[in-house]
Amino acid sequence: MRYLKILKEKLGRDPTFVELQAFSVMWSEHCGYSHTRGYIDRLPKQGHGGNAGVVDLDGTHGIVFKIESHNHPSAIEPYNGAATGVGGIIRDVLAMGARPTAILDSLHMAEVVDGIIRGIADYGNSIGVPTVGGELRISGFYAHNPLVNVMAAGVANHDKIVPSRATRPGQVIVVFGGGTGRDGIHGASFASEDLTGDKATKLSIQVGDPFAEKMLIEAFLKMVDEGLVEGAQDLGAGGVLSATSELVARGDLGAVVHLERVPLREPDMEPWEILISESQERMAVVTSPDNARRVIEIANDHLLRAAVIAEVTEKPVYRVLHGEDVIMEVPVKLLVEAPEEPIFQYQPGSFPNFRKMEYADVDAHQVFEQYDYMVGTDTVLPPGLGPAVMRVKGGCGYSILTHSRADLAAQDPYWGTFVAFLESVRKTLAVGAEPLAITNCINYGDPDTDPEGLAAMMKALKDACEFSGIAVASGNASLYNTYMGKGIPPTLVIGMIGRVDPERVNKPRPSKVFVVGWPDFVLEREKDLWKVLKKVVHDGGFVISAMNLINSTHREALRRMGLMLKVEQLPSVSPVHQMFIVFTDSLELNVPFREIGSLLRVG
Repeated sequence: MRYLKILKEKLGRDPTFVELQAFSVMWSEHCGYSHTRGYIDRLPKQGHGGNAGVVDLDGTHGIVFKIESHNHPSAIEPYNGAATGVGGIIRDVLAMGARPTAILDSLHMAEVVDGIIRGIADYGNSIGVPTVGGELRISGFYAHNPLVNVMAAGVANHDKIVPSRATRPGQVIVVFGGGTGRDGIHGASFASEDLTGDKATKLSIQVGDPFAEKMLIEAFLKMVDEGLVEGAQDLGAGGVLSATSELVARGDLGAVVHLERVPLREPDMEPWEILISESQERMAVVTSPDNARRVIEIANDHLLRAAVIAEVTEKPVYRVLHGEDVIMEVPVKLLVEAPEEPIFQYQPGSFPNFRKMEYADVDAHQVFEQYDYMVGTDTVLPPGLGPAVMRVKGGCGYSILTHSRADLAAQDPYWGTFVAFLESVRKTLAVGAEPLAITNCINYGDPDTDPEGLAAMMKALKDACEFSGIAVASGNASLYNTYMGKGIPPTLVIGMIGRVDPERVNKPRPSKVFVVGWPDFVLEREKDLWKVLKKVVHDGGFVISAMNLINSTHREALRRMGLMLKVEQLPSVSPVHQMFIVFTDSLELNVPFREIGSLLRVG
């Protein structure tokens, strides 16, 4: 009700029915970031911004990457909720002009939910983008609120990067892809409330078509290659409304939107339904009037529908028409700048004595063996041993991972998040990569009833970035992960990208097995541990850096490579430690290490 009062004050009148629908989407937490924007503004950042983050790989290529959540939809309808999460993040990367080359997921569930796994697998396998890794956390914390975070990455030449904005009056916006229906209406609003809220129905869930997505990928990249795309955005949360208003707002411009031109698959839709529908496999392209015909032609050649639905105007007003009827007319900035909640000034305490709260030790092969991780033939390391390593045609490569420590953050949100960041650095160094930047997904309960936990997470993220010298390139927030008012533990998922030479990545082979480092944690020696990691990898050792040293997934991954791990007993470690496992023939280090077993060839 407070936001309604603000809206009335800004408009100087009562909002119309259509305006209420529009602002309930654009000012939802999912689109407006009301509770997190103040924290996000304080984070160290790098990259181009826009639909996804971009960082340089080798002077020629940029790596485009982002992580997104599809938690609420996956709780209500696991298969389509998870599948469309893959589709959406793929289009975020694609909209920057990059061909998507890798998908990862971060899954937190009370048990392995078959519908979620099949949704991710079926969509990713169908569009020809490999799902190369991720994390699987099984805990009763997520009995009612499974977390489905999906990360994607792609590669593009720097001169092909597409901005996420309109740049001048007179441009037009073409929407192309699948037809628009009623699926996903108020999906953004639904994703911003408790799972027992009134929008928590399957009517709010989008339905995916991966074969249309594959055609959309190829059509868009052809448009980019022909120099037709001057700006672009995925039609995700908020549909036509969000995509068109954000594109022009970033350029301090306005738009006239013609809803009667939007290609429909349900002919009796109301104008407001067309405006906010979240039907999948659609994108908005900013182009010139002269090039619009060719954009539509390419879309049609790929069996996709397309139309010019908007003109970019100099006056920063968002005007929506349906035929001759004016449906809505408001200032653009009012739509895209949701009210901002005050931030909580958090001061961390000393490092706590964490209790061990273990996740179930589940062999993740039961999940990722359903994924095609080799399509494209650029996957250097198979899933199950740490970060994925991807080859880029032309010689360079990148590492990619997702990681979190909600088991710690449930006890101390600040230090649990901080440790997750440090462990992500270790994992990246373990494959010989140089950490470049992160994307992050803020998964949280109710920030209205517990603002301190959210503040602690965000303070930890800022401090960890500054400690490591690694900045944030993109991210996402998913709040109100609650059921009957009870929230999940603070779960900040780190997605980290590193630069690596794929021809110099160490792989496991028969050798001795060593444990290196300390069984407890002291922050002041963390950077010394990083130096040791770099030395061990440089000297040819294969490293596994994990919170529980070795788990069943590692053992099975080695077995599938024809190797058997023989370790008499792993050392006992604290819930937060500074140890890692090394497979090599010999070690000479100035930190504690000892031999604990061997890795043997079998068969």
